[in-house]
Amino acid sequence: MIDAEILPITSELLKSEEFEVREQAALLIGSFALSAIGRQLFDYAFPNLRDLLEDEELDVRKAAAWAFRQLTVNDDGCQRIVESGCPEAMINSFIKHSSEEEIAKEDAQYLIYLLEAFVNLTFSDIGIEPLLGRNAIE
Repeated sequence: MIDAEILPITSELLKSEEFEVREQAALLIGSFALSAIGRQLFDYAFPNLRDLLEDEELDVRKAAAWAFRQLTVNDDGCQRIVESGCPEAMINSFIKHSSEEEIAKEDAQYLIYLLEAFVNLTFSDIGIEPLLGRNAIE
């Protein structure tokens, strides 16, 4: 069983000075996304997880994108992402890191995780609208 205090504590670790701690905290939070109880407690994580989409460390960005992808596997996870306002940050990060000026081979897995999250969001009625009209596709 997931203790009610673990997500708030782990969410605070997303702000650590040490990139390895931020990465591992994001991976742990993503693991909770598969649990209905974990998804109910996810609100603590959204602000810090959203910020990690633009972390200077690629491994941290990948872990954050993976956590979002994990959350979109379930409809209620998609709903929580939409209600948190995170799709806009996800799209903006995707556009930035996939632009001709910024794109790098190393970013491939990060971008794939975000794309998988977008696809999963479109399977949810509530998840389609935030993705429309964002200039993600030209």
